[in-house]
Amino acid sequence: MTTHNVSRSEQSIPETTAAIQLDLMVYVLALIKLWWLPLAAALLSAALTGFWAYSKPYVFQSGVKVSIVDIEDPGGVAPDDRRASEVITLVEHGFVMGTTHDNYNDVIRGRLASRDFTMRFLDAHNVYRHFYAGQWLSKEQRWKDGFKPDRGEVFTRFRDEVRTIYRDEETDIITVSMNWIDPAVARDWANQYVASFNEFIRARTMNDVRRKQAYLEEELRRSDVLEIQQSIYRLIEAQTAIAMLASAREEYVLEIIDPAALPYRSFNMSRKKKILIGSVVGALLATFAILAWVLLMRMWRSIMHYRELQSRDGFSDCQAAHH
Repeated sequence: MTTHNVSRSEQSIPETTAAIQLDLMVYVLALIKLWWLPLAAALLSAALTGFWAYSKPYVFQSGVKVSIVDIEDPGGVAPDDRRASEVITLVEHGFVMGTTHDNYNDVIRGRLASRDFTMRFLDAHNVYRHFYAGQWLSKEQRWKDGFKPDRGEVFTRFRDEVRTIYRDEETDIITVSMNWIDPAVARDWANQYVASFNEFIRARTMNDVRRKQAYLEEELRRSDVLEIQQSIYRLIEAQTAIAMLASAREEYVLEIIDPAALPYRSFNMSRKKKILIGSVVGALLATFAILAWVLLMRMWRSIMHYRELQSRDGFSDCQAAHH
C-alpha cells in the first residue's frame, strides 16, 4: 500500500508540471482580466518619458570631411629626388626628412585627438563659456567674479560628448564632428577644429625648421671643409623649402573635402519617438509582470499540492505500520 501511494504522488508531479507548461489559457485569461494594468503602465511610462524628454534639449551634429596630406615630402627637394651629381649621405637624408613614421596617418589622427591639441583648442576659442553659460558675462566678455571653469571636466565632456573623429576604412577620409545644442556653434567648432589643427602642425614644423637652420648655420661657421659646407648648404636649402611649403599651403596637413554646414535636424531621437518607445516598454513590462505572477502562483500551488500529497502518503505509511 505504501509503494502504491508513493508511486501515485510521484506520478502527480510530472502531470502537474505538464499542466503548467501546456495550459496557456490561464495566462490569456489573466491578461484579459487585468487588461487595464498594461494600459495604465503604458500611460504612466509615456508621461514619465515625456517629462524626461522635454527636459532635455535637442542636440545637433555638424561634421567636416578631411583628408590627410603627407607633409613629410619637402616640396621636391628631398634628397632622393635631387638630380645633382653630388652624393647625399644618410645623415643628410635623415636630417632633411626627420623621423619617418610608417604609420604616419595614425600619428596624425592621434595628434588630432590628443589632449595637448584639444586643450589648446578649448583655450584658444574659449569653449568653456558654452559649458558654463550661466557664469559667463557675454557683454563684458569675462567670467563672474571669483568663478574659474573646471578645465579637466570640460575636456572630458568635450572628448566624450561633443567631439567625434571617425575614419572611413575604405576611403581613409576622416570626419570631424561636433555635437551641441546650438547648430551654429556645432558647425563653427567643426570648421575651427580643423583650421586650428592645421595651424598647430604648421607651428610645430616651423619651430623644427628654425631649430635645424640655427644648428646648420652654426656648423657652417665652424667648418672649413668644402664637402661639409656643400652638404650643409643642401640641408639649409631643404629646410628652406619645407618652411616655404608650410607657409604657402593653407590646408597644411588636413585638406578639407567637405566643410561643416549648418544642421537642420537634431542628432538625437525626437521626443515623440521617445514617448512612443517609453509607452511600449511600460506596457510590455506590465504584461511580463502579469505573466510572471501567474506562473509563480501556479508553481506555488503545485508545491503546496505536492506537500499535501507527501503528508497523506506519510500518514498512510504510519497507519500501515501501526496495523
